[in-house]
Amino acid sequence: MNILVIYAHPYNQSFNHAIKETIVMSANSTGNLVEVRDLYALDFDPVLCAEELVNSFKGNPVLADVAIEQNYIRWADMVVFVYPLWWAGMPAILRGYLDRVLSFGFAYTADENGTTGLLGNKQIVMINTIGATQQDYEANGMLKALETIANPGIFNFCGTAVKKYFQFCAIPSSTPEERQMILSEVSEFFQSL
Repeated sequence: MNILVIYAHPYNQSFNHAIKETIVMSANSTGNLVEVRDLYALDFDPVLCAEELVNSFKGNPVLADVAIEQNYIRWADMVVFVYPLWWAGMPAILRGYLDRVLSFGFAYTADENGTTGLLGNKQIVMINTIGATQQDYEANGMLKALETIANPGIFNFCGTAVKKYFQFCAIPSSTPEERQMILSEVSEFFQSL
């Protein structure tokens, strides 16, 4: 299986980094091919400008940096997003990645009958780290809201769905043993593919 990891955390000593490294090691160990797109290391420009937006609806070629990312997505059987939850959402660099890369004509199309997703052959996995406790985020509805944003908000619109959604809560106060349990859970999932 071709696995594309879209990674969005600026600090290489973060727990997100440990999750990303665990994915790569575990998936590679069972013969999968893994590519990582570290958006901060790439200095990916998240800003969708007006000209780029208009060009996509006119069917004009996308900019070179977007074309590279779209080719990685074409290559992938599974796309894995690894990121922290900041201000109840994904980091701006990842949000901008989705704005620019999941463009009209690539991720979806539309006509008089409505929209049609074009990424139906992709499996999606989301991995979030969250500062709040699971109890707090369940009580205020945030965990369900995050899943709703992913499906149907983003990925159903593109013709696919999130296969697995990992939400790891209370990370800042977690113990080394709790973090190891999380990494083991991630490892088991990717070794089972």
